[in-house]
Amino acid sequence: MLHPKKVLVTVGIFFIVAVLLVPMGIVGSEYMPRTDESAIQVNIELPIGYNAEQTNEVLLLFDDYLLNIPEIEHHLSNVTTTESNGKISISLYNRRERSKDVWQIADDIRTFAKTNLGDVKVRVNEIQSSVTGVSGGKTLVRSPIQIELKGSDMSLLIKESEKVQKIFQETAGIKDIKSSYTEGVPELKVTADRDKLKFYGTTLANVIKSFSAAVSGKNAGVLANDPNNRGHDTDITVKFSGSDGFFINDIKSIPVPAENGNVYLGDIANVEESIGPITIRRVNKERIINIQSNLTDRPLNEVLQELKSKLEQSDLQCTYEFTGQATSMNDSFKEMAMALSMSLLLIYLLLAVLYESIFTPLIRMFSLPLGIIGAIVCLLLTGNTINLYSLIGILVMDGLVAKNGTLLLDYTLTLMHQGKNALEAVIEAGKVRLKPIFMTALTMVVGMLPTALAMTEGSETRVSMAWVIIGGMITSTVFTLIVIPIIFLWIQKHYPNKI
Repeated sequence: MLHPKKVLVTVGIFFIVAVLLVPMGIVGSEYMPRTDESAIQVNIELPIGYNAEQTNEVLLLFDDYLLNIPEIEHHLSNVTTTESNGKISISLYNRRERSKDVWQIADDIRTFAKTNLGDVKVRVNEIQSSVTGVSGGKTLVRSPIQIELKGSDMSLLIKESEKVQKIFQETAGIKDIKSSYTEGVPELKVTADRDKLKFYGTTLANVIKSFSAAVSGKNAGVLANDPNNRGHDTDITVKFSGSDGFFINDIKSIPVPAENGNVYLGDIANVEESIGPITIRRVNKERIINIQSNLTDRPLNEVLQELKSKLEQSDLQCTYEFTGQATSMNDSFKEMAMALSMSLLLIYLLLAVLYESIFTPLIRMFSLPLGIIGAIVCLLLTGNTINLYSLIGILVMDGLVAKNGTLLLDYTLTLMHQGKNALEAVIEAGKVRLKPIFMTALTMVVGMLPTALAMTEGSETRVSMAWVIIGGMITSTVFTLIVIPIIFLWIQKHYPNKI
């Protein structure tokens, strides 16, 4: 063959450039691709202190807006158990029956909320119920980017969480930022003074009993056969008038029994206004604040690398850890790399036994790099990413592209056993095996096209896998007929007894 070194160098450059597209970020990587499943969930959060009626007014504004979106089939709004929070579940028409995809509609909703709802926090999530690890169905939504801040000082965590949220806001590709920390609700804090309790001759139990009876009420018996309760018994509870809206002076005026009569609660306890936390979250005995966000059109790994770089430069005074899809992506990629390595090793061992040679199956192993060239380039041209499904596609492709080299090598060895020299055998094998190699490759490419074109709802998850197989089959089929014979002839020349 003419210029074998130039051919190998050229193919080697193609392979190196293709592989470098991934670490350079030209071909992105993520855990799972996005899917259009015709469902959106909107969560609204009003400032602390708002009631269910005010939350419902915001939901009614959303209702009026959503009714004018032609792509929406129906939607359901409700106020959650926390009165200042609401939720809207939206179902869209089938993807073929609408002009906009789910991400465009979600962005329109975000724009409406930002323009018309002021301080109301709105998170819009495109439901991906069929994607493992991304969403827990139609009601549970997990954001792709999550970070947990950990520490023992809650005030420091709050300060650092605000710094992290600012970093999120300044990072392109991030939307719908949410912190698990919610400012507490106003409360009245009562702290008993034990010295005064002793001086007035009363106890902490009396304070608790009197306070509970005044605010929550005390059971005073049962009204039997109550005509206003359809003849059923009615519990009688006695409490102070207006106890549902006590002010600080009302609390201080609650009487508490003592040795010489009653004393006021304000005489034996300190009553002050404060802010009480809604929830306290701990992991491994450390307080945590979870910050999460959704992605726009940037790959997950690209955004994570930028966030990690910015967080390292921000000198946070607490520990932090990425969770969610970031962890799932790293774990899955490691497991897929191990699976690919094991499959290559097992295939090599099997072929070594069948060919009774350690060099012959080694030649066949070059089929995978030749396929990876087309796989990555195809992902680049179609705008797909390296994800769990595309890695599965590489595993499948390895088995498919291997048959090209196997067909070529097997017939070459057969011709050599019949008395032909290596060069004649390679050329003859290439001519004879060209048609079956092209036929099987073409069959596989055409068979994967419906999957690659994502013709059904939710099929976006499998698109990258299909394009990996298509691209790998094309380049492997072309390069195998050129590269494998060159490598075979070189080994035959230098190690003739090893073939």
